[in-house]
Amino acid sequence: MIRLDELHIWKKLSSPYGNSELIPSLINELSKTLDKKIADELIWEYIYHQGSVYENTLATIPYLLKIIEESDNIEFNLDVIASLGVVLIDLDNISYIEQVFKENNLDEKEKNSIQITFIDAVEKFKSLVNHYVTNTKILDEESKRFYLIAFLVSIKRHKEAEIFKTFNINDEYIFVCPNCEEETFLWNEENVLNAYSRDPTTNKNQEKLRIVLNESNVSLKWLEKPIDIMNINSLRPLIQYFKGDINCHSCNKKHNVFTGIMNSI
Repeated sequence: MIRLDELHIWKKLSSPYGNSELIPSLINELSKTLDKKIADELIWEYIYHQGSVYENTLATIPYLLKIIEESDNIEFNLDVIASLGVVLIDLDNISYIEQVFKENNLDEKEKNSIQITFIDAVEKFKSLVNHYVTNTKILDEESKRFYLIAFLVSIKRHKEAEIFKTFNINDEYIFVCPNCEEETFLWNEENVLNAYSRDPTTNKNQEKLRIVLNESNVSLKWLEKPIDIMNINSLRPLIQYFKGDINCHSCNKKHNVFTGIMNSI
């Protein structure tokens, strides 16, 4: 782990604005105040700006997890864990982590130190996600859905987590046929997932496509379990549709709904 006083190393770390040397002071302030605004600034502006990860991402996450471990502020801890779940979606393998160090500003010792500490931190993240998951019932519905992303990342379902990041509003999903790649629009209308061949926002008068419920052999227990634990009411009614089958309106091949949604990512 890079020490917070090793500013000469922090300064070399890639970042969105070339200002990684400011991170140690933010970490110190955050550890003292547990200020959500500082946490948000650190995560969304310094280490995960516009969906990109940097060398400073890998160096900072272990410190954020250490702050959570030492904090008894449940709401703060839940919020930071949920945010880090989004950050960690893309950091799911060693080869990708290696690509983060493409600028080669660090020597091998510095690079290895960051990598080893980060990999250890990912294991700590998994433990913290599970530790706090039963506390998520205090969250609002949107926050629960973001914590779900963290949970899925913790069980190595990164692509599935990407689905709930992409379709975070829960109004519309895109089914992409695994056979012909044609899109079908899945529209959540009062907790009923209706399927359309064209975007229903611009094509009002069209027939719904049939989703046959519960015919698929696809198991979604890995998704149903956290939804039940966290009491995510906005997703619970949709599970039966995710497990259902639909015939592609273009090639007429039958596929599982959730498989097609996965194919859209």
